[in-house]
Amino acid sequence: MTAFLILALALLAPVAGQQAQTLILADPDDTYYALAEEIAREEGLSIAHTLEEVLARDPLFLLWVASPGHLSEQRLVGFGLAQRDRPSAISAGIITGSTLEDARNLWLRALEVKGERVFAANAENPAGHIEAGIMACNGAETTVLPLTRQNLVESLLEADYLTFSGHGGKGFLGLDADTGLELRPEHIPPLPPAVIATGSCNTFRPWEEGSIAMDFVDKGAAAYAGFLFSPNAGYLIGLYEGLPFRYTWPGFPIGHVVQVQNHGTLQGFAQFPYYYLLGDPRIALQPEVPHRLVEDRVDGKRRTMAFADAPAGAIPLRIPGGAEYTFVDIPGVAAAWERDPFYNARLQMADIGGDKYVLFEHGGGEFTVQLRTSPPWYWVPADVLTDALDNTLLFLQEGGGDLLLLIAAGLALVPVAVLLLSKKAPARRLIPAALTGSAFAIMHGLYALVRLERLTITSKVVVFHPLSLANTFLLVAAGVLLYLSARSWRGRLFAILVASLGAVAPVVLGLGIMPLANAVIVKPRLGTGLWNYAPGWQGLVVLVFEWVLLGLTFWAVGKTVQADEKEKVGA
Repeated sequence: MTAFLILALALLAPVAGQQAQTLILADPDDTYYALAEEIAREEGLSIAHTLEEVLARDPLFLLWVASPGHLSEQRLVGFGLAQRDRPSAISAGIITGSTLEDARNLWLRALEVKGERVFAANAENPAGHIEAGIMACNGAETTVLPLTRQNLVESLLEADYLTFSGHGGKGFLGLDADTGLELRPEHIPPLPPAVIATGSCNTFRPWEEGSIAMDFVDKGAAAYAGFLFSPNAGYLIGLYEGLPFRYTWPGFPIGHVVQVQNHGTLQGFAQFPYYYLLGDPRIALQPEVPHRLVEDRVDGKRRTMAFADAPAGAIPLRIPGGAEYTFVDIPGVAAAWERDPFYNARLQMADIGGDKYVLFEHGGGEFTVQLRTSPPWYWVPADVLTDALDNTLLFLQEGGGDLLLLIAAGLALVPVAVLLLSKKAPARRLIPAALTGSAFAIMHGLYALVRLERLTITSKVVVFHPLSLANTFLLVAAGVLLYLSARSWRGRLFAILVASLGAVAPVVLGLGIMPLANAVIVKPRLGTGLWNYAPGWQGLVVLVFEWVLLGLTFWAVGKTVQADEKEKVGA
């Protein structure tokens, strides 16, 4: 019995129906086509010669067998664009290597994958409050090591599965931006059949000389997941410490996890999915499902499932026949709609075939899943608004955003000072301005208290800074005084604009600069844009909300002040 037949029995027998829907993609003119024929012969699979044929046959899994020279940026972009609008994802894995024998070994190493020793290595990320270190998990035991090149190399020698977050490029992983410490191909030792996943920029370029992705698999790794282009950090569920492949099982293998993660990137920053996998997408790190079904009840358009005995971490949940349900609510975790416009860091999903695949963060033990064919009527507008407010009022206030707003507030105080010093605005108007500014700052603070532990718009850690409240106070107070001194609707509109500067910035960046960058820089090269405009739309939602709220408030304050001043003049 060949090695791969053992692999098929060991890993894929529990999901033989899915195995029957595996397809190979290979070019007959490629020197690696012989490997595609060998795989097809050993597994009883058929070979497609074009992407169009793959899409027409709609497999669950795709083994893309190709030599490095038959892979390119354009071909992966084309595959990502084809995947983007499909109702059912295809879990693809690229089988390649520096030589034909390296590629064959990559295919065969899927048999040897285990999931006992797992590591999460993170470079320092001040904007996300991520500290540098290597978290080593061996069963229930967890230790943390400093992130040094030596420690990372030693972890790779022991790892069944390792994730890395930090800067990167086609030929390196950045360990320390301040010192320039990197892990390069020459530092990678001969490896066990580990699964490696990174969230770094531009590491998935196996056709380029000095590719770190290719070196990982040539040195013995069983799989490598990485980004073709630069991602926006914080939009890959489970990356920092969640270890999203850890509890994969034959019914929910790593290829499906990649597709679920890609769904999140489409909500967060990407115009098309460009997180890819080297290796067999059917690899699973655990032999059995990591939780136990207790109850499965259907009531009309709702379905409720109860589970027990789940481990702590990123839980891969397969819901047979679940594709018809678009809304998933896991009490105590999160609720999500599959057509959410914005990223959800705690719960992601993808439909593959007729099933729904859900990945979510959980503390372990029991959990309940409530499914609906559509979300409650109130949920979508409420979720869109809270996500937008979370992003604008909490997340974007970090990483220097609050300092930039403080500078903007200082500039906004210049015309206020001119009005006061020139006597064009009486000093008594400072009182309603300060009171209104204080009220909005208090509302901002209360919102932070309520939402900080509930926000889901980024996988980064978000910490609230009191400076944000000072900015809200200064901008709104300045806006009130400018509004009270305005002599036309243009002046009043400018006053409201000043008070809402915190929402204006993401609109300008997300709906102005990003589309320009896509059109001028990216599209001429790729034929398509690279980044979506979710942050801009979030800012626009908040901007409209704030304009309505500020407009009504300023109007009421203006009427009150006007009546008070008339009363004093009459007296």
